[in-house]
Amino acid sequence: LIVGQLLEEDFVRLNIRYIAIMDNIDTAKGLSDIVPVQDLFNEWYAKNTSQKIRSVKRAQAERGERLGSRAPYGYRKDEANPKKIIPDEDAAKVVQHIFQLCVSGKGPSQIARQLKQEKVLTPSYYYYQKTGAKLTGLNLSWPYDWSSRTIAAILEDEVYLGHTVSMKCTTTSYKNHRQIKKPKSEWLRFEDTHEA
Repeated sequence: LIVGQLLEEDFVRLNIRYIAIMDNIDTAKGLSDIVPVQDLFNEWYAKNTSQKIRSVKRAQAERGERLGSRAPYGYRKDEANPKKIIPDEDAAKVVQHIFQLCVSGKGPSQIARQLKQEKVLTPSYYYYQKTGAKLTGLNLSWPYDWSSRTIAAILEDEVYLGHTVSMKCTTTSYKNHRQIKKPKSEWLRFEDTHEA
């Protein structure tokens, strides 16, 4: 509907020429009556594709497979089976250190301060150093800038107990990608799927 409005009203009013080679559309030559039908089919196709992807992801989660594209901090993908994760020796030591500091009575803020003082790379900077890929929020000028939120997320994540927990979040639709947390009763949880 929005595309139809743009093509038939807004682009004409703003004197914009729109060309879509694959759809054989050129507003300079006028619009065919088929364009609104094409738009409708494109909308249905996108919705159908989204539903199929959701179904595939749900089936993978129900089999206990990991859904994330990258391994959590402290782990790496197993080269023999990329659906499995194994400890990343260097980062795993940091995770163990975080848990030891927590057991000794330190809270997330104190742990974050100590890791900064010890000049331990943050998870996003460590990932950047390993892969060259920049994660959202990565600040290259602050490689040791641990936050209490990051520490708390690590301490609360069941992946470090050796469990796989999936389907914690969803989106309202294929058009709106804002994540919504699901209630714990809807999560899929599989114990002892990898080394704790």
